[in-house]
Amino acid sequence: MITPNNWLFFCDGLQFQSYEEWNGSWVFPHPLDRDWNESLKNLSQPTDKKIIVYDGIESGGYWPLMGSEAEPLLYLIHTYSHPDNKIWYTNTDAYAQRNYDEWCELVKPKMRIKMRPLVPGQTRDAFVESLESFNNLPKIESKHRVICMVNHPTFARILTLRELAGLPGFIHSFNCTSLEYVTDDGESNDDNFNDQLNMLDEGPWRYSEDGNDIEFLDNHCPVDTNCGINMSNERFDQTKRIFFKTQFPLDHLTPNAFYDFLPVQEWLDADIDLVCETQQVRQWHFSEKTCKPLGFAKPFLVIGCEGWYEAFEQAGFVLYDELFDYSFDKIESFRRRHQAIISQIKDILNMDRDVLNKKILDIQGKIQYNKRQLLECRDVKMNIFEMAKQIDLEIQYG
Repeated sequence: MITPNNWLFFCDGLQFQSYEEWNGSWVFPHPLDRDWNESLKNLSQPTDKKIIVYDGIESGGYWPLMGSEAEPLLYLIHTYSHPDNKIWYTNTDAYAQRNYDEWCELVKPKMRIKMRPLVPGQTRDAFVESLESFNNLPKIESKHRVICMVNHPTFARILTLRELAGLPGFIHSFNCTSLEYVTDDGESNDDNFNDQLNMLDEGPWRYSEDGNDIEFLDNHCPVDTNCGINMSNERFDQTKRIFFKTQFPLDHLTPNAFYDFLPVQEWLDADIDLVCETQQVRQWHFSEKTCKPLGFAKPFLVIGCEGWYEAFEQAGFVLYDELFDYSFDKIESFRRRHQAIISQIKDILNMDRDVLNKKILDIQGKIQYNKRQLLECRDVKMNIFEMAKQIDLEIQYG
């Protein structure tokens, strides 16, 4: 691939000189570990070249509008970049432009940049590349109606398990582990889970007035952030780890694969995947969590932001209207939207088996269409270098 020489490329604190360097051996640093000092020094210099800045970790960078101080990328760009530089910012949020406009209203930056989200995102590419490793899946039996795989315990995920854990036909994992605790054969220990457990506070909690945050003690936290309070109830025990071991080796897969890519037997034996995506407030995220049911051709329902399914359709996918009522997609309050989704899952758990089988059979054509769309929606090597070429063409031809 030819690298456009009229562009500068920045990603997660690193500057890339070529596509070959970008496509080489490197890893995204954790948000807290990213060092933008050198890149910001370069961005502060005036240049005739166009600039792409890519936030490859999640679909954010919007602090202080939302998110945490660990995600201040827009703030850094606007504070330190030379105001005359032409900058494009890309993340994986389909609603990046809307969120950026609101961010500008709040921050009143000295300059404006252009938003260019990469949708669905790089995780889709990693998933498609790894999918070839799974040609011979083990035998599948219909043992569970709905499964929800939870690793990182955000409020939204804990709230989901509080409602559904223990109901007949529902199964879930609850893990909270990092790859460094996992061996190549899929074994792990309780260390990471216990670290998380030791940080939990005890006390009353409540939803914020708009239903998008959780308030407890002196904290006011968006529902898609880490859960810092013990929210156990009679149905779900937040202090107990539930770990499904994969039978597939980890040595040839990316770190994210352990959490959400590998099809453990319990997941294969479930009819429907309940996906609790990375963000539920304003930001649209399409991670490996959603790639998994698409790529392995399983019905699924996503707990995401308001308008998640609107953006999903705009990306070329189709809805499973025969199985789900997507009217919840227009509900702004997470609390009310979540209640509507949980209500549908409970209806499915109580549905006559023959009726459920018929509904799943009726959407098989759509399931296969969505799998093809995932595989073909763009070339696997689509990246910010290709995006730069597209922008050049758009500028040239108007």
